[in-house]
Amino acid sequence: MTRTPQPVVLTSSSIEGRDEEVVEANAAIIEAMRKASLRLEDMSAVAVRSCLVDFYLSQALEGGFAQYAVMAGGRIATDPLVREGMAGMGATAHLDLFNRAAEAYGALTAGTEASHLAGGDLAGGAVAAAILRVQELDGEFEELLERENITALNARWLRGQPDLLVLDDEEVGPYIQRLAAMVPHVAGRTAVGASPLRIFGAQ
Repeated sequence: MTRTPQPVVLTSSSIEGRDEEVVEANAAIIEAMRKASLRLEDMSAVAVRSCLVDFYLSQALEGGFAQYAVMAGGRIATDPLVREGMAGMGATAHLDLFNRAAEAYGALTAGTEASHLAGGDLAGGAVAAAILRVQELDGEFEELLERENITALNARWLRGQPDLLVLDDEEVGPYIQRLAAMVPHVAGRTAVGASPLRIFGAQ
């Protein structure tokens, strides 16, 4: 069955607010949809990507790319959507850095595994060099935020969607309930918690 693409939904209280409020409102609505047992394919593709870019931002600010990588699990589903979100909102410098950080982190984890299999030999400092490279890129991330405000780009992307649906706060719950009622077999699904990554937990 072909599904009708869903719109980005924002609240009337957030739409004219700060960029952070717009991005947070979108994330809160995505979480509410997950609690209603809606899945990735039941939601706005733009809204989901926006939410995951913001998740990446929060994790990278707190603990660098490594924290994002750990919290995102296998990253098979997450990384492509983060990349698509960055491309969609025009965060080209952040996308380039994300790709370089992912490559560096991959080299670090591969080198760590090889070192472990070799009985702890750092193979001429390759693991240490990989750690340093990841740290350098984390430092570049902090600097980049001053030049390319990814939250502002994210909010502008959400606000600029041609099918944007703006609801009063009290209208959001009933809207999600109506959406869930139109999805076949949604009543038999297990509701998923509030973490953005749980979007991928029950596909």
